[in-house]
Amino acid sequence: MMLLRFSLFAVLSVGCSTAALAEDTSPFPAGENAALVKKTCTECHGASVVVSAQFDEKLARKQYKLFVGDPDSEEGQKVVKYLTTYLGPR
Repeated sequence: MMLLRFSLFAVLSVGCSTAALAEDTSPFPAGENAALVKKTCTECHGASVVVSAQFDEKLARKQYKLFVGDPDSEEGQKVVKYLTTYLGPR
């Protein structure tokens, strides 16, 4: 019984750690779709390149189209909105 409890605890702990890592959006500012943007943009770029930029609507759409695809797609709209909202001109 004790071994079963330990094994279950170990499995749950590993699952929580994996989920926590998947949700880690740093250094991207916390916000809706931050994880999506981090995943999308860091496939090709270092995170610091993206978070140090300032995105207005025109630039965000242009960059998404250049590197990913249609900025009017569902995913494209989410990424563009995040970039302009959280990484817009400061």
